[in-house]
Amino acid sequence: MAKPTITITSKGHALTLTIRSLGLLVKLFKGEKWKHARQFAEDPQLMSWKDLIYFGYKYYCNPPETGKINSLTASAPLSLNSTEKVTISIGGDLMPYELLTPRRTKNLWDETGDFFFCSDIVFANLETPLDLSQKPSFVPEVMLNDMLFNTDEKTYSIFSGNNKYKGYDVLSIANNHSLDMKVTGLQNTIKYLSQKNILYVGASPNSEVFEKQESIIERNGIKIGFLAYTYSLNKSSVPDDMPWLVNHLKLNGHEPDLALIKKQAADLRKKGAEILICSLHCGNAYQAFPNSNIVTLFKRVFEECNVDVIAGGHPHNIQPCGWHEWMQNGKTKKGFAIYSLADFIAWDIFTWCHLCAMLKITVCRNKDGIAVLSEVEVKPCYMQLDKAGNLRLRDFDKLISNPLPDATFSKSNLKEIDELKRFYKLIK
Repeated sequence: MAKPTITITSKGHALTLTIRSLGLLVKLFKGEKWKHARQFAEDPQLMSWKDLIYFGYKYYCNPPETGKINSLTASAPLSLNSTEKVTISIGGDLMPYELLTPRRTKNLWDETGDFFFCSDIVFANLETPLDLSQKPSFVPEVMLNDMLFNTDEKTYSIFSGNNKYKGYDVLSIANNHSLDMKVTGLQNTIKYLSQKNILYVGASPNSEVFEKQESIIERNGIKIGFLAYTYSLNKSSVPDDMPWLVNHLKLNGHEPDLALIKKQAADLRKKGAEILICSLHCGNAYQAFPNSNIVTLFKRVFEECNVDVIAGGHPHNIQPCGWHEWMQNGKTKKGFAIYSLADFIAWDIFTWCHLCAMLKITVCRNKDGIAVLSEVEVKPCYMQLDKAGNLRLRDFDKLISNPLPDATFSKSNLKEIDELKRFYKLIK
């Protein structure tokens, strides 16, 4: 890719130009080697100066495009006709970028809102505290240092469909920004979601809630359980006297301990959950494919923890998806995974971040009365910053099938779509 980032302001352009110029020096020494994704934890608490340079290089200069996926396939279960059916929409990371203002997002959901919010259950990852007692802290155009997020009610309304739709039924709050506003910020986020009757997963306000594990939603007679875990808390840590606060596991490492996922998955099964959806906030950002640690992790979570769907997040851009088949209690089982759903409602200057995926999962009862995944629809969506500076979440398949763009498209949009078509073909 000739230029991975697209800036809006002259200040942003100047900053990225300077960084890319420095990147040319890095390319002289590391360019050939860093064409391929490095295997590293990408955890700010563990990153060396070399890791930081590599991270900046792949963001501003040359994102890796090579990789091997060896555990997911394109095969799918047959669609079933059943009177007992549940649909579940799953979106990626909701992030408080400063570009997300009410004025710019009036038409954000016009094209894709009905598809996403009309499901029986709607799920995504809230990658920011929502603490109304502290000042909002939004993501700037160009990130040059540590960012501590905190969103407000206006931005949360944008995330939730601009009050035109029902919003979210369940949100993961386990991610690397969970403790950006410290323990108080997370606790106030939990209070806010509880007041809105939104189920939260991946964090707990106290040990009692952690032990109860009541993250099950029943729709149309089918019980769906939700789990969530994060690989990092950036430079924060779970307090020693509050081990239940956030589900933090070293997911990016080699053979991480999955005991917590196994226990919580088994507990939800005992409480009647028929389908388990697991959000894993892990992996490596700004690269087309996951590394081998993550490929192995997803395989293990299916086979050792008996989940049905794994929704990956954190890498900011889409990564491959597909089905995994394994033996469970002497029977063949299939689960669906996507390594990264990408930034969902956000606007990062990195071009690949402007293509996200929505999942629509259909669960039916088969002839034996067992709830199974009967269909998964993957809808790629393009986050368009249009001619007027407004954001619209567009149906990407419709865009690429229509050779005549509408009047909202700029030359920059058309150039970006060409790159995203190339990228999407690469990872499919």
